[in-house]
Amino acid sequence: MTDGRYKYKADGLICANDFSSLEILLTEVSSGYGSSDSSKVSFDHYKGMFGVLSMIRTVAQTYNKGTIDTFRKLKIHFLHGHGDAIRHWSISMQKQGVFLMNKEQRAVVPVDFKEKDISMVPFIQFYLTVAAGCEESLEVIKQLKEEHKIAVNAATANGNQDSRPSLLSIVNPSIIRLNERKHMSIVAEEGPISVPSSPDHH
Repeated sequence: MTDGRYKYKADGLICANDFSSLEILLTEVSSGYGSSDSSKVSFDHYKGMFGVLSMIRTVAQTYNKGTIDTFRKLKIHFLHGHGDAIRHWSISMQKQGVFLMNKEQRAVVPVDFKEKDISMVPFIQFYLTVAAGCEESLEVIKQLKEEHKIAVNAATANGNQDSRPSLLSIVNPSIIRLNERKHMSIVAEEGPISVPSSPDHH
C-alpha cells in the first residue's frame, strides 16, 4: 500500500507465514509503563479493534470459498498494554454483521526483580495462553484453506463457478481508519469496557 493515509501502524503483529502471511495477532502499547493517559488508552483500544476487524476481513478475502460454519470458529487476537498490565482481547464473528470482542485475560507486567518468583509465573502463563489461542486460530485458518482449495478445484474440474456465496460477501465489517489528532478526543470517554464476569474486570 503506497498511500500513507490508509496504512495502519501497529506496535506489533504476528503473521502466519504458511498461510499467505495472514495476521492473527495485533499489539498496541499505550504510552509508557504506568501511564494513566485514558485518552490514549481509549484511542488505541478502538484503533486495535478496527485493525483486528480488518485482519478478519482479510482472512475471508484470502480463503473466500471456506464455509461460514468454520469461519465462525476463528478468533483474531489483540494485546493491549496500558497502565501496569497487558490485556488479551479476541474478536470473532457471531453471525453476519455481528462481531464479538471478548477480554480473554489480563496480567500485571512484573517489574520488581525481588518478587520475580511470584510475579513471573502468571505473566508466563498469560503468554502460554496467548500462544495456545494463536495455535487454535491457525488450525481454523488451515481448515478454511482446505475448504477453499476443494471448492476452487471442484469448480475448475466441472468448468463452472461455485454457486456458494463468498465469505467476503458475508464477512464485511465496517472499518474506520482512526486519526489520532482527529478522533482521540471523540473516543476519550469511551474506553475499554468489559463485562463484570470477564477476567480481572479492569
